[in-house]
Amino acid sequence: MTGLIDVGGGMKCSYSAGLYDYFMDNGIEFDYYLGVSAGSMNLLSYIAGERGRNIKIYRSSAEGNEYLSISNFIHSGAYMNYEKVSEDFYSDHGADPFDFKTFFSSEKPFVVCATEAVDAVTEYFDRSSMTDRKSVLDIICASCCIPVVSKAVEINGKEYFDGGLVDPIPFMKAFDDGCDKIVVVLSAPADQKKEHLPGMNIIAPALLREYPLIDDIIVDRPIVYNYLIRCLRKYVQQGRALLLSPEEIPGATVLAKDREVVDKLYDNGYRDGLKYINEIKRLLEKN
Repeated sequence: MTGLIDVGGGMKCSYSAGLYDYFMDNGIEFDYYLGVSAGSMNLLSYIAGERGRNIKIYRSSAEGNEYLSISNFIHSGAYMNYEKVSEDFYSDHGADPFDFKTFFSSEKPFVVCATEAVDAVTEYFDRSSMTDRKSVLDIICASCCIPVVSKAVEINGKEYFDGGLVDPIPFMKAFDDGCDKIVVVLSAPADQKKEHLPGMNIIAPALLREYPLIDDIIVDRPIVYNYLIRCLRKYVQQGRALLLSPEEIPGATVLAKDREVVDKLYDNGYRDGLKYINEIKRLLEKN
């Protein structure tokens, strides 16, 4: 079984939006899907065969203030207006309703990870938790919920933040679930080490008093991420993993609102689909 893991990265996931559009154009499917943060949103569209939906969302978010803005944060405490995104892109009332019928008819395993806010542990939501449209969107919203710039998302009485806090590259989960081979998609160059954000050790405690364990994790996350990249490279050397990542795009950040950057990342991803398609086909054929 070959799994596809998308580790997310906010607006930088325009890269994997391009990658998956190329895969859809060439009939590439995987046996298992695991999404983190915005990566889970991208995989949702991939599984449903919704070509072009993800880049449409990123372009809309980059161009206006309805979805991402300081105004949203001031008025609601969340930089991203998840309700507006859900209404416009995933409801029957939006201009382009999402094909939930195809998504639910798929039997491919789909797992989304989110971080439980109080105990700061990763929880993995599989299809047994995705019983209807609302549950799917709630889970993905929770996985995308960035601390400090967003309020925690509640599911079944528990609060959640971004899925990449504790387990930013959850490749061991895919192996534990039965994958023999995995393709891991990053939103930053694979050789680029994560660095501590200046001032985060001061900002995070001030804004996350209710979640002291989340505060600690945010400060330590770069160390964990860099360690997991080193571990993942061993599986790449063994032929059990393929690591896909974009070239450096100046200005690409998690919350970047720049249409030109978004388009460059998307084009980069689409080209990399062509670059890696033969390797991916060989990976899929061996299972």
